[in-house]
Amino acid sequence: MQPVLTPSSASKLDHGLIAEYSLSEPALIDNAAMGVFNLTASMIAEPVTVLVGPGNNGSDGIALASILHDKGFNVSVLYLYEKGNAENLRRRKNLSTAIPVVENIPEGGTIYDALFGFSFHGEADERLRKIAKEAEKASLVISVDVPSGGIMRSDVTVSLMMQKTVLYMPSAAPGTILEHNPGFPEKELRLSPDSVYLLSDSDSSMKSFRENDYKNTRGHVCIAGGSDRYTGAPRLAARAAFFAGAGLVTIATESERIRDENPAVMITPPSSDYSRFSSVVVGPGWDKGNENVFEDILESGRPVVIDADGLKFVLHHSFHGNVVLTPHVGEYRRLCAALGIDDALSDPDALPYKLREIASHLDAVIVLKASSVWIADADAVYIYHGANPSLGVAGSGDVLSGIIGALLAEGEKPLNAAIDGVILHQRAGRNAHNAYGFYSAEELILEVGKAR
Repeated sequence: MQPVLTPSSASKLDHGLIAEYSLSEPALIDNAAMGVFNLTASMIAEPVTVLVGPGNNGSDGIALASILHDKGFNVSVLYLYEKGNAENLRRRKNLSTAIPVVENIPEGGTIYDALFGFSFHGEADERLRKIAKEAEKASLVISVDVPSGGIMRSDVTVSLMMQKTVLYMPSAAPGTILEHNPGFPEKELRLSPDSVYLLSDSDSSMKSFRENDYKNTRGHVCIAGGSDRYTGAPRLAARAAFFAGAGLVTIATESERIRDENPAVMITPPSSDYSRFSSVVVGPGWDKGNENVFEDILESGRPVVIDADGLKFVLHHSFHGNVVLTPHVGEYRRLCAALGIDDALSDPDALPYKLREIASHLDAVIVLKASSVWIADADAVYIYHGANPSLGVAGSGDVLSGIIGALLAEGEKPLNAAIDGVILHQRAGRNAHNAYGFYSAEELILEVGKAR
């Protein structure tokens, strides 16, 4: 796991380390520019335009323009504003007159976005929005540190110093994320004061099955959901649970229309006794749902995944650390509104703390599903950067809920099941994209079994 910083913590660390170690800000700027160049030089298509903002991020861009010119690239600069801080204006004055200053972005070529760094606050103004829109004409957009203003759509982002939450917000579009430390002491970059961590596949703790495991030792997952209107969601969750390793799967539903061509999936009416199952997934395709069934499930004491239509019943509950909630962004907004909590979806400083607040309030694990998945309990937040649009397909969320249900049935704790489930889901999504391009949830489920 890598530590991730909120913008406020990144700013505090940046200024603190410069003061503590007497670091030279101009040297850090030059090192940042050289690092960005070295990591991206092989990608460049000419002409190159460097977009320069008024602060230190803009100074990085001016230094980068000088390097590009010295290396023989056809480069120009575009200043967002005439104003700038002292270092920025000094570098503008000393920039080679051989580097043209332009007013518009040419079509094609490469854009280096050095308009605003992680400390940007507030709303993007009309000028910034216009430049961000024009940048879409480029063949390649490379952002220096972060995509500017939260609105730049980047193909590549070179994150400086440390990873930052702004890169992983649901609305962010950072593209491929690379990293460069421009000169801060490495030993000081190993912790997150915000308790936010970036996950990789190596952080999975899923255990292999033993040779003597069989259906009863691998767990029995109940999928409580489905309706006459939505018959597919519980079936997808059920199949995903099987492919994730569950030994037995039952769909508990009030709908007589739900059948499954897989004869291994058992179908049963809702029951007042869910304690016979190892775990329960409640909500896929539930439509209007049934609050009495929801209460029966909670009273069983079994670990539960609450997804989709089950989320409408979570208010006024404390789940005693035994539940995983899996809202997508829209469901998360509705949940926050019902709880009277600001969703912080546009605030990279606040979002980790809001997720932990909700997790603490409900005594549950939260899995916020977006292009980057945020997993939170009361103590910490974990981010998996999927950046795989092929996973944005109908039924993908049902697959994830089934996977997490299977891991809970195997005995994983809710936080571990959420982390391992997200990693397995994302790994399967990558494999499915490589195999099929874009695909349906059925193909995704096949890859779950291979990736498990």
